[in-house]
Amino acid sequence: MGDVHTRKVLDLTIRLAEVMLSSGSGTADVVATAQDVAQAYRLTDCVVDIFVTTVIVSALPTADSPPVTIVRAVHNRSTDYTRLGELDRLVQRITSGGVTVDQAHEAMDELTERPHPYPRWLATAGWAGFALGIAMLLGGGWLTCLLAAATSAVIDQVGRRLNRIGTPFFFQHVTGAAIATSVAVAAYLYADLGPTALVATGIVMLLSGLTLVGAMQDAVTGYMLTSIARLGEAVLLTSGIVVGIIAGLQIAEIAGISISLHVDATESFIAPSGALPISLAVFGAALAGACLTVASYAPLRAIATAGLAAGLAEAVLVALSKAGFGQIFASGVAAVGVGLVATLISIRRQAPALVTATAGIMPMLPGLAVFRAVFSFAVDGDVDNGLRQMMSAIAIALALGSGVVLGEFLGSPLRYRAGRIGDFLRKEGPPGLRRAVGRVVRLRPAESHPTTGVPRTRSVALEPAPTDGPDDESGDAPDSDEAEKQ
Repeated sequence: MGDVHTRKVLDLTIRLAEVMLSSGSGTADVVATAQDVAQAYRLTDCVVDIFVTTVIVSALPTADSPPVTIVRAVHNRSTDYTRLGELDRLVQRITSGGVTVDQAHEAMDELTERPHPYPRWLATAGWAGFALGIAMLLGGGWLTCLLAAATSAVIDQVGRRLNRIGTPFFFQHVTGAAIATSVAVAAYLYADLGPTALVATGIVMLLSGLTLVGAMQDAVTGYMLTSIARLGEAVLLTSGIVVGIIAGLQIAEIAGISISLHVDATESFIAPSGALPISLAVFGAALAGACLTVASYAPLRAIATAGLAAGLAEAVLVALSKAGFGQIFASGVAAVGVGLVATLISIRRQAPALVTATAGIMPMLPGLAVFRAVFSFAVDGDVDNGLRQMMSAIAIALALGSGVVLGEFLGSPLRYRAGRIGDFLRKEGPPGLRRAVGRVVRLRPAESHPTTGVPRTRSVALEPAPTDGPDDESGDAPDSDEAEKQ
């Protein structure tokens, strides 16, 4: 292929991997998408590997040339789902054929240098709306909801300024949790409001749902070391939340403020009763999911679908809880539904699956259980109940992460060759950003393409992998030397 072309393709794949990884995509997704792009440019021996935050792409040596390897560390995090959506469309164009490497680099330059689509104040308003929805979901009154929204806006602005001066994320979470707890204590003291909903809302805002989903997907797709590293990061950041809550409660205790929780501390989830409370909880979840996409700079068309996924997930959670199922099982089933809906939406190309999946599970993250566990440790001195609540929170979080991945696995056959249902849902063409579950695409034989007058730097199209059996629409068995994507 030539060293210049090889280096251009490798540089393109590592830039693509950097954007995906910084946005929270799973390791298997990044590897599969990068290899799709490399194969589209006929670099069939490209090796892509990721270890935590280090991306390695390499072209294997040949008889005439040494290996070419590029390594890049990804430290910056920039959750911009509009950028991720544009990258999704760029990958679709590349894997459809006809985009040169130079054109792809120009598109990547424009994509990475483009500012956020919304002003920063609108993202802060999105976090405020997210907190408002979570407070409604937890059954807070109107004053509690307004305080939760205002507190989340303050936490976002403070976190932004701390991030600007390079403060580690651990201390940002400590500060955010301390602010939420301090506001809850003041509301309890001066307005006689229960602190549970206020603190739990702040916890859900700070919990690393994106890291959790990525960690679970890495685990089930075989990237165990990266999964452990992501889980360790999630645990560390959650520990920062715990430290911030304890600090706020201890300051209140030193000031002589005695707080009592008038709830059953043995329960981590109490399903709402009655048509109005249930409707408010479902609406709150939908509002939280939609506002989270605004806070994450998602495309406008993704807002409604993300809100719908979050609302449906909460409705399933409440229904299963009313039927007598525990929160862990109910959360897992609801997360499976979120993963399936996210896959269907990505097939219709409304938004990448990661956007819908993250927005769908965030309202179900166990902020209430985390707060009750910390309260049992720091105030009540009930270690047994604190450990029980914390283990429940961990189990719920793992159920959510694994459930999303299972839902995507169940929905993956609809991407290609799934009969009339798949034909109805699917738009023509190859996938963009991959959710690496199951066989998806393979490289089409080069001789099947007219190559006269077409520069070799253009990409070749990727097509659906053929199915085995008499119903194979292509009618031809794949050649043994074709590079199939698993």
